[in-house]
Amino acid sequence: MDYSPNNISDLNPFFYGTALDHKPKRFSYQADALSANTQLNTSHFEKHHIYRIEWEPPSLNGTGGYLKWFTDNEYVFGVYGDTLSLMQTEIPSEPMYFILNTAVSSHWGFPQPCPEGCKCSCYECGNPDCACGMPPGYCDNFPAHFEIDYVRVWQAKDDPKHLLGCSPPHRPTKTWIEGHTDRYTDTGQRRPLQDVNRGGGSCKKSKDCGGPKHGACTTKSVCECKEGWTGPTCLAHDGYNEGEHAEPKAMISKFSLDIRSHWQGH
Repeated sequence: MDYSPNNISDLNPFFYGTALDHKPKRFSYQADALSANTQLNTSHFEKHHIYRIEWEPPSLNGTGGYLKWFTDNEYVFGVYGDTLSLMQTEIPSEPMYFILNTAVSSHWGFPQPCPEGCKCSCYECGNPDCACGMPPGYCDNFPAHFEIDYVRVWQAKDDPKHLLGCSPPHRPTKTWIEGHTDRYTDTGQRRPLQDVNRGGGSCKKSKDCGGPKHGACTTKSVCECKEGWTGPTCLAHDGYNEGEHAEPKAMISKFSLDIRSHWQGH
């Protein structure tokens, strides 16, 4: 791993080869991850900041490529394929998706080890039985959320490593799913890879359908999506590739994801 020369990040030891025990036992696993921590400051709660990920996939033989993280255009840390080759692994090249969430952990910021006389068996604000295991003033942070101003994604044009679609030729996701249908079929379905329904989700008010920009709740209490939106409750962009592997429209040197967000809380 390569860290910022300005010391704005450090090793995240929790996800660095740590055994994670869960109940039932089958959910326990050995963490095998590389990551870094970057400390927040007051400005992260007062204004928006820009977070960027650059992903250069490896060559077809698995060599090269990298992942780099930036905050406000300042390099945080990176992982490079040439280093991963020492462990006989490589930078990811399969299709992916990203999740933007507000995560709350009972490990970071909580008393370690558990205070004497406290079971630390619950973490519920307002429950006096849980108070001994909660950091002082912790519950004053809630409710908490963060606002995302925009998410922008670019891909390189005319680069064979930068493909669009969920099942590119060298990573045939569709073929894998069809060969393991039991893993991807929900209860009541006869096959995986179901078509996305445009509207039809149950609702009581239009806000259940994404609000006035996305859709409306009809007199039959089902969502009806407006142009440009899809999904049962009209929350997904109605976009598609013009071909199985449509040509990317943007022109930059690598995949890049920019997120401009603003934390809200105390």
